[in-house]
Amino acid sequence: MASGGRSPIGEFTLSSSSRSSMNSLLLTGILVIVILSLVSWFILSQQSAAISNRNLAMAAGTNAAVLKSSKKRNNTVVITGPMGAGKTALWCYLRFPNNKGAPKTQVSMAVNSAEVSIDGTSVYLVDVPGHQKHRFDRDAFMPAARAIIFVVDSAEVTRKARHTAEFLYDVLANKHVQQNEIPVMILCNKQDDPSALSNVRIKTMLEDEIDKLRSTRQADLGSLRSIGGSAGAGGLGAGNEDDDDDAAAAEKASDFLGYEGKRFAFEHLSNPVQINESSMAMGLDIGGMEQIKAWVSDAFNA
Repeated sequence: MASGGRSPIGEFTLSSSSRSSMNSLLLTGILVIVILSLVSWFILSQQSAAISNRNLAMAAGTNAAVLKSSKKRNNTVVITGPMGAGKTALWCYLRFPNNKGAPKTQVSMAVNSAEVSIDGTSVYLVDVPGHQKHRFDRDAFMPAARAIIFVVDSAEVTRKARHTAEFLYDVLANKHVQQNEIPVMILCNKQDDPSALSNVRIKTMLEDEIDKLRSTRQADLGSLRSIGGSAGAGGLGAGNEDDDDDAAAAEKASDFLGYEGKRFAFEHLSNPVQINESSMAMGLDIGGMEQIKAWVSDAFNA
């Protein structure tokens, strides 16, 4: 071996040291990338939350403006009903009558509204989201309503019969709906679905569920009266912060639809209720749109 040459052991030692340094640098680089990614994700999440909050605030402001305009016009048609039934699709069809094919829609998170002309009648058309948190929006529009379209998913109504009936009960029992005898159309949508029930079947199902709900609400009212009497006898209840909630619950429980002692039927209501079928999927319009337009026009010109 030459004195000036490198030994194989030296070469191996240098090579291993270099690889160790490179591995350390690589691990450090990966760690830095992971940390930067986490920081970026956190910043984007905060920005997204801020944007969502601004959008919700804007939506709330829009709803207030819509309500003010609705009350001023007093020619409002309220489209309501459970989530996913097709309310926004109906609103789009009536809002954009020249569109061919169903507009692409998704579950609404805010009120949609527009001034439209339906068979020559000027209508302020309002689509209220079906989520429970929008029930106050729905009730706020009732004083200005001239007609109400309650949209039902004909393919899901069996599974959601109780929920749908509770929703419809609150609409029909609303004091403004009863006092003003506002006409209501129950629109059995999605008739293109093979599992859809006919409007006749849905009518019977909803009447049965509302009949059961009447008994439940009357029982609730009896319980509230009993509790109220006990509180009064004990000198309690005055100034109780729960009084408003109890009063609201009592008012809801006391809303009795139809005739006592008789099975509930929509025909027993003072305001007219009509049951129609429709489908707004895949550009179809099964026996619905022209009848809806004619019904709205009749409601305004009656």
